[in-house]
Formats: sequence, C-alpha cells, structure tokens
Amino acid sequence: MGPLSGGGLFLVERMLHYPARVTHAASTSPLGPAPVQHLSPGVSREALPLRGRDEIAERLTQTFDDSIRGGVRLTILSGRPGIGKTRLLREALDEADHRGWRSIVAAPDEDSLTTPLGALTNAALSSTPPLLDAEALAPVLIGSHPQYWITRLLNDAIEIAAKDTAVLVVVDDLQWLDAGSLGALSALVRTTFGMPVNWLLATRPGTHQAAHGRLLDQARGTGQLIEVPPLSEGAIDEIGTDVLGHPAGPTLSHALAGTEGNPLLALELLYGLEDEQLITVVDGSADVIDDRLPRGFGASSRRRLAALSRPALRLAQVGSLFGRHFSLSAALSVIGTPPGAAASAVEELIDNDIVADEGDELVFRHDTIREAASETLTPSLRKVLGREVVERRLDDGTPAAVVASELLRLAEPGDPSSIDLLISAARELASTDAHTAATLISRAASLAPANARCAAEIVELLPTLWAGGRGDEVASVGEKFSSALRGDERARVDLAVARLLTESSFEDAIRTCERALQIPGVAASTRVELLAVRTLNYANKADWVGLRASIAEGRAEADDDRDRVALATLDACESVLTFYESRFDDALALQRDALRRIADSGARASLWLPEGLWMAFMHNSMGECRRALAEVDAGLADARRAHSVIAEAYWMMLRARVLYDLGVLDEARAQSEAVLDLASELQLGDFANATAGIVLFRIALHIGDVALLEQTRPLVSALADGVGLTRTGRWNLAVEALESGRFSEALGWCDLALASFEEATPSMTTPADFLDDVMLTEICIGARDTASIVRIERVVTERAAANRSNRFVGAVSSAVHGLVARSETELVEAATVFRAGERPLVLAHVLEVLASVTVEDRAAVEALEEALALYETAGATRDASRVLRSLRSRGVHRRLKSVAAGAHGLSRREQQVAEVLLTGATTKQISDALLLSPHTVVTHIRHIFAKLGVNTRNEVIEILGS
Repeated sequence: MGPLSGGGLFLVERMLHYPARVTHAASTSPLGPAPVQHLSPGVSREALPLRGRDEIAERLTQTFDDSIRGGVRLTILSGRPGIGKTRLLREALDEADHRGWRSIVAAPDEDSLTTPLGALTNAALSSTPPLLDAEALAPVLIGSHPQYWITRLLNDAIEIAAKDTAVLVVVDDLQWLDAGSLGALSALVRTTFGMPVNWLLATRPGTHQAAHGRLLDQARGTGQLIEVPPLSEGAIDEIGTDVLGHPAGPTLSHALAGTEGNPLLALELLYGLEDEQLITVVDGSADVIDDRLPRGFGASSRRRLAALSRPALRLAQVGSLFGRHFSLSAALSVIGTPPGAAASAVEELIDNDIVADEGDELVFRHDTIREAASETLTPSLRKVLGREVVERRLDDGTPAAVVASELLRLAEPGDPSSIDLLISAARELASTDAHTAATLISRAASLAPANARCAAEIVELLPTLWAGGRGDEVASVGEKFSSALRGDERARVDLAVARLLTESSFEDAIRTCERALQIPGVAASTRVELLAVRTLNYANKADWVGLRASIAEGRAEADDDRDRVALATLDACESVLTFYESRFDDALALQRDALRRIADSGARASLWLPEGLWMAFMHNSMGECRRALAEVDAGLADARRAHSVIAEAYWMMLRARVLYDLGVLDEARAQSEAVLDLASELQLGDFANATAGIVLFRIALHIGDVALLEQTRPLVSALADGVGLTRTGRWNLAVEALESGRFSEALGWCDLALASFEEATPSMTTPADFLDDVMLTEICIGARDTASIVRIERVVTERAAANRSNRFVGAVSSAVHGLVARSETELVEAATVFRAGERPLVLAHVLEVLASVTVEDRAAVEALEEALALYETAGATRDASRVLRSLRSRGVHRRLKSVAAGAHGLSRREQQVAEVLLTGATTKQISDALLLSPHTVVTHIRHIFAKLGVNTRNEVIEILGS
C-alpha cells in the first residue's frame, strides 16, 4: 500500500466536488441581525429566548474567559437528539460575535464519517476569511500522512488567527466526524494550548468510534464534558408562553409534559397546534380546543410524517436516503417524478417544517425527522431505493467512500458492482481511516467468490485489513483467494503482510515469510526480499541461530545489482549480529556497506527504517554520543526536508536516547515527551515506548519526579508484559527496584537479562547500553548471586579484550571488576576514562561507588563532591540529594545548587524557544527558526509555562519581554 493509495486524490475530489456548507460571517454591527449558522438544523420559526439552560449557558460563557487565561479550553456538550445542544452552540457563537472573536464552525453529517478530513477542511476553507487556501491544501491531501500535515496546517492557521483576535471553534454533531478529523481535533486542542482558542463541541451520547471515545476522555481529563439533560416542566411551559404569547392551560401543559423535556418535540407540538388553529385563549391562558392534539404530533417525528400526502412522504423518504442534505433533482430522478409535478410535494414539506430550501439543496429541519422518514420505508423498499440512491450519487461524482456505510448495508453476495465499490471505497479510506477501510475489505471478501476477478485486488489490500485491526482475518482471506493468484503475486502479498507484522510480532512475520518461500513460482527477487524481511525479524527477535542461517541463505540467492535494498538489510542485520559478538570494527564496516548499497539504489539512508538508524545507535552504544548526535541531527534534517514524518519520528526517538546518555536531561525530557505525542498521533508502536518512554522513566528516577514516574511506569510495564521488547521492560523495572535498594526484587526482574547475558544479544536495553552491566553487577552483589557475577565479569573482560581500541568498554570492564573486588584502583581507572568521555551520569555513579570503597576520607569526599557537581549540572536532583546525604554522613554540609542555564530556570533550548516566542512567532515559525519539530516546540513551551508559573503565551511575553 503506497502513500497515495487513492485516498489523497479522493480528498481533493471531495473538496472540489462538494461546496462547503459551513460558514460564519460576523455581523457588521452588534445591533444587526445575528449571522446565520449552518449548524445541525432544528425546528425554528423565530428567535426565542433560551429557557432552562442558565447554568450551562453560564459555564459556556465562562469558557471564553478561561480560554483567554489559559484555563479550560475544551468543552463537549453531550445530549440526545433535539435536546438543545445546537441552540447552546448558537448562543456561544452569538457571544463570540459580541466579543469580536473569530468563529470557525464545522457541522459534519453522516457522510462525513467516510469523508476523511472533509468536514474540517470544509470548515477551514469556508470560514471568513478562509483559514486555509484550497491550492495550498491540495498537495498535502495527495501526499503521505495527510491527517498529520493538515493538522499542522490548521494549527499554524489557527495560531495566526489567534494573534489578531481570540478564536472560537465549534463542531456540531461530533459523532459524525471521521477518525482522521477526530484525531486532528484532539491534537489541535493539545498543540494550541496557551493561545486564546476556545473549543466547543457537541455530540450524541455514547462512544461511536475509538477516536470519538479518546476525545471524550480528553475532555474529562483536561476540559469539561457537560451532559445536557431534558428541560424541566417549568422551562417547557416557558417555551409554550414564548411561542403562543400566553401561559399554557391545563390540557396544553399536560401535552407539553409528554415531550419529556425535549425542546424540539415541544416546538413541534406548539407549531403544529398553531398551524392547525387548535389554540384558544381563555382567561389569559392558551389551551387546546376541545382537547384535540394536532394530527402531526406524537412522541416521535414518525407521527408528524404520517400527516403528509403520499407524494410528499415519498419525497421525504427518498431524500432521507441521500443524507441530511439532498438535491431535489437527484431525489426526483430516483422517484421518477418530473420537477413540475413535484412542486406541491416540495411546498408541503417546506410548509410543514420537514425540510428547508437552501437554494442548491433541501435540508431536513432535524436529524430526528430525517431518521424517522427513513424508518417509515419497508426493509425491501428501503433496499431497492437505497441502491438507486447510491447509483445516482456515484453517477453524480460522489466518491465510493462517501457512500461506504450504505454499500455495507446494501451489497449482496456475488454482486460484482457492489464488491468493486467496496474495494474502491476501501482504497480511498486506507490512508486516513484504516478501521473503516478494513471493514469494507472484510465485507468485500465475504461477498466475493474465491475465483472472483477482483481476488488480486482484495489480497492486495490485506495489509490494510491488518492495519485496521482485523489481523485475525488476514490469513483466512488470503487463503480463500490465493488459488486465484499466480505464485509470485501470492508471495508479494505475504511479503507486504510480513513487513507490517515486523512492527508487532516477529514470530508471525517469520512464519509469514517462511510460508511465502514455499510457494512455487516465486520470482528470485521476491525470494530475496522475503529472506531479507525474515532476517530482519530474526535480528529483532535476537534469534542468532536463525539469523546466521537466514543471512547465509539470503546472500546465496541475492544479486548485487538487482537486490541492493535487500542486501543492505542483510548487511545491517549482520552488522547487528557482529556488534553483539563484540566485533565493533567489523560491525561498523558492514553498516557502511549497507548505507552504500542504499545510496546506490537511489534511496535515502535517512528514510530507510529501521535499518538506517543502526550506525548512530552503534556509535552511541560505544560511548561516542556526540558523534551519534551529529548523525541523528543529519538524519532528522534530511527526514524533514523530505517531509517524511515517520522517519522524523524515528530519528527523534533515537535523539531522545542520545541526549539522555549525554546527561542533558531537560532536553532529553522535552524530546521524549514530543516523541510520545507524535507517536500517539501517528499510531506508532512499541519502539517509541522502548526509546522515548524508557528515557522518560529513567529521567523520572534521576530527578525524583513521582508524577512522571507514575505516568511512564505503565509504558514500561506494557513492554515487560509484551513479546518483542520484554527484556527492555523488565530491565528498567529492575533499575527502579535497584534505585530503592530492593535487590531481591531487582534480581527477579533480571531473569531474562541473565539468561541471555552470554549470548550475542542486547540482554537488557535495546540497543545495548554496556553501562547497564555495571548496574546488573550491583544487583547481583546486593542479591548475593555469585554465579551470575562470575559470568558478568567474564563477558565484560572478553568484550574489552576484543575491542582494545575502544576505551569505553574497557572502562566498563574496570568498573565491574572494581565493584566486585571493591578495588579503588580499578574504579579510579574507570572514572578516569569516563571523565574524558561523554557520559556524565555514568561518571557520577562510578564516583559514588568509588567513594564507598575509598579508605581515605578526603579522597572519598572529593569523589562525592565531583559526583554532586555532575548531578547538579544534569539536573538529576534525586541523585544529587543522595550524594548530599553521603557527604553529611562524612561531616560535610553542602546545599543543593541550582545550575539552570538562565533566568527563571530555563534550559538553554528553552531560552532559545522563548526568545523566538517573544517576537510573536507561531509554533511553525519557531520550529523553522530552530530546526525543531513542532511537537518539540510545543513541549518546550509547556515546560516554559511550568517554570514561569503561567498559562498563556502572552504572559510569557510579558514576563520575559519586560
């Protein structure tokens, strides 16, 4: 599945084919007429006072002030249809207009569920003035990861707008938004913090899809979720007085009570009574003549529709199958009625407030009416008419994905056209909504016979089926249609699936490759690609027996000119094996060969994932952290130039690890938090947790941040309980136990590390940090595991002997031997090497150990004071406090120093961000100026806010600009 996969072009077609229906033009005078808001339509004839919602209205008004001060900025109204959510949104828009705020309004409908990013882009294009430009948007929509890049465009546009005036963003009927738009909204709420932007959304109760549920959780956690309850009887009676001009009499009051607090039903009743002239005024009260209710009123809109003539009802029924909005000509073509003959039916629907005429389209007054119209059709008639509606919409140019929900319901077994449409819709949605795309593929596969002509197309989409959460169906669907494919076609499908499985299950990826390699008729180039992917997964799994055999088989079948990329993967995997066999020079040479092959193939090494990261990982593991950082920054810059957000995310993950090893904890923390935000937005897997998540966890231990520790421990525990990165998770839980002196518990977490310690594998952290050997030794000493200590000493000695030119691993060996023997000489030797190196936290730790074995008190104090200075410089406050206690036990009293890089405790990078922020720059402008990702900029700004004790960017400017 390529990045274009049809979805981007579909978005552009959708944007150009369907004019935006959502606008908000601010009125020129606060005394002039209120601007028309194209929100969810509702029954209304004139502006009526808002009744029974004083408390909610007050809370919504308060959000305007809160968003200016940096308080609650996300509010979601939840309530059943007709309960008055849209009216509350209109009140908020009026408040924004009165305050002179900019308003942006999105009103999705059912089609929006399968129109990726359509409602959001429509709202941005049709706001006044437009937030986005259609020409600038088009190339983003046809590129890779459109959701990410549109989120960035919207974020920058909203920031620019918010510099001139505060902004209110309103989304009605949130439940109809597609998954991509929901994800973009969630990210925008996070990244526009500190700016005067108020987010006000309305939804029906319940969780309609996973992304919808996450946004509700976000409101509960950092904003507010307001349940909109039924109105009281008193408020309903007040509505009656507003409409009729008199208080309700006993019969009318009783009838109004039957609406159960639903203002929409109350208005239907009242307007129905007026239309049928069933109201009389007696002694100042309005009541029903002869206790009769209007023919069109009941507990639901169904009764209201029953009062229509047959032609008007049929038009409403067919119109409901098109959606909330429908073209009159399209509906009439399905019915087979000439426009002239339908005039009275159209007028009847308008006169009875069933629909409103918007010029180009008719729109149902409320979703409850549209849904009722659809439900009045018999199942068989609804199916027949539904197919005609779908065909008419497709003939008019509607993309297949837009009618996906109807396709799922109407498609029949063996119907080639329905199956083709399901496949087309799946392709259109694959890049932005894998979940819905997978549902469509699954349905197509269930309807198509095994020998269908579309078999190859269905099998080609198996990776999307897997990515959309239906991995358990991949094998059965592939098996069903495999007989219709040629051998090489079947193998290439397995190859695509194996690449995807590499992210989640190394075992399944290997099995998939093995199966494909057994298929007769597989092309030689495909076989080599399969062998390369299998080899990569043996390396990921740390199965060195399988890895060696797979490398040998791959090299035997590969052609140097034809299989450059596959051979590069084999080189990189052999480099991994060689590195963990302690042959560093050979490992570096193999990776250089791999990078050369990639360059010769015409690809960019910085975009070759994950193999392209390995050189920097090796240099970092060998103690050459600054060299590794230079390689990371070069790769990161190249990824940004290529607009490859996935590659950028992976380089950022590695950068977080390198910064931590360099002891730059502030920057490492900011980078890690930014990575986890980005990984969440891109739905990346365990690699983010194994790098950035682990870095945050270790930083929390160094600084004693309990909240950060509790936030990151679940990430570590998830790794420990998983499959691919179990060792990494368990080892870091062992480090936590060691920090608290719980040696037996720590040793228990080390079971996998000790079991594989003598193998050519990263037995603790992935990739290996040889300094973990020192802590493993401390755990074994504390737990009195003598046998393991002997094994550790043997391994570190052999590694140092095999790489005599690398002083770093030699110092690790000296530190381990010094720990075991409590040898001051060997610990001094290790400290000397580390002092000349690039791992300050490791040096500080070794100095602490040295102080504990040093006989001379003065030398011990000097070692502790040097360790204290290193910890203070790094910001490792918990470690520094521990050293202060050791100094006090020796009669030396020191106070913890603050060595922040500048005023207000800001780090060097935070100062740089703040300096650009003072110019009024947006996040994107700061990002471009400092060559940082937008997520990293946002994270630094969060930290600046925390250190200054403020909530808005304007406050930062006031404090630092004075």
